[in-house]
Amino acid sequence: MTVDEELSQALAELSRSLTPQPDPYGRARARYRRMRQRRLAGLALALVVSVGGAAFAVAGPGRTTQLPPADSTEPFAHVLAWSDNLLQSPPRGAVAQDSTYVRQLSDLLLATQRRGEFPRLTVPVSTVKVLFADDVYGQRIALAAFVRDQPDPVTGWPSAAVWLVAEEGASAQKLASTAAVRGTSDALEPYESLAVDDPSSPGKAVHVAIAPAGCAFLSSPLPTDAFRWTEEPTGSYLIRTPQTQRPEWWRVDCGTVTRKMTPGPGSLAPEPITDAQFATAMSRVRGSATEQSARELVYQYAQSEGYRLSGLPKVVWGGHVTGIPSGTIDGSPSAGEPSTESATVTVLAAPTVGGGWAGEVTIDPDQPRSDGAVSTSTYFTLATDPTDPAGLLAVSLDGDAASGEGPQALLVVTPAAATTVRVRPAEGAATTAVSGSGALLTVPRPAAGLVLEALDASGGTLATGQVAKEDGQPTLKVDAWNQE
Repeated sequence: MTVDEELSQALAELSRSLTPQPDPYGRARARYRRMRQRRLAGLALALVVSVGGAAFAVAGPGRTTQLPPADSTEPFAHVLAWSDNLLQSPPRGAVAQDSTYVRQLSDLLLATQRRGEFPRLTVPVSTVKVLFADDVYGQRIALAAFVRDQPDPVTGWPSAAVWLVAEEGASAQKLASTAAVRGTSDALEPYESLAVDDPSSPGKAVHVAIAPAGCAFLSSPLPTDAFRWTEEPTGSYLIRTPQTQRPEWWRVDCGTVTRKMTPGPGSLAPEPITDAQFATAMSRVRGSATEQSARELVYQYAQSEGYRLSGLPKVVWGGHVTGIPSGTIDGSPSAGEPSTESATVTVLAAPTVGGGWAGEVTIDPDQPRSDGAVSTSTYFTLATDPTDPAGLLAVSLDGDAASGEGPQALLVVTPAAATTVRVRPAEGAATTAVSGSGALLTVPRPAAGLVLEALDASGGTLATGQVAKEDGQPTLKVDAWNQE
């Protein structure tokens, strides 16, 4: 499990009441949908597992049961079914083949939990099952599932997941200690992964991912045109060390269906970005971007997007924007606050694997935000290269443009010779002057479908374009555990 996932789950838990409420699976279903909206693999059984509404089998020898949802026709029931398939899978990894060690580790973890030593696992647990254990690059890594007596009253998930890390060859007692815990999730999801720092190589990490038995991991080098998938020798789990990590994508196939496809760990940006790379990033910039902040943003965006990108980000535009409607940057305006705000805005864009471009708009307000945040960001995707100096790019400054209320603030980046931006059709829409190849335009919602024109001093049209799609998610990324 990644640090981002751990942080997101912790924030979600803090935002909820701890009072038990009805319909835990309904809350779990809503939580899963939220997780799928945010910017974050099993060993082979001879038989491929068939998952549907009745995938929760009756307990029998070798089974560890978790309660199914009441309505097995819900899409989320398929997620829980795949979670159960992971729970029923045989332990993976070389160390996990030692049944005595695995049994001892399971017993010790259960005893530790029942003594209340895992602060995030306080509800009654019936069973602990070790799903993975292996010595990887000088460390012993394990994944254990904690099966609750009843679904968690807050989140609704029937089982929790805990990643454990100790030194290579560690005893079951040491691996079961609270000091070995590296990640705790209130949900055992169908696909679990961990990144753990390599103590011998600062800045490097070991990665482990696992999926239900019967599924198969495939990997492909970062494609320049098309993916070149090959099966992983480990089958339904995958390991990467600093020596084997590379620019790549991962895929999990269960039968004939691809259930997971995601970029592998890492990014195209070295640390720090070289002068030559930054010169390329700034080669087509419009406006007046500040070099120091732009350099940091290029690196940060490359790191956050990872191998979703097929090339390093470029700076499209930078400048100081005045007259942004209050609430665009910091939510709904409060009484007594000015009606407009000012901020430094930087627009980045990069080509993505599979085609098209993705971008980020970073807004640094002149006045501190009420929540203490230094800056905010919105994200967009589009089919064509937005760095073309002769082109027009229109992006929303509102992080919730589709569902917001009131007018929508757009930043329009224009060719250098443009003096005016106009919306077509003109009825009820705004026009504004251009300064430094940028213009702030306020339009009625929804802005999708509006055509904007950049005009020169004589009124001639230099470029046209529509508002970029507000989207920060990879188009090729797959997470299909909620489907039959």
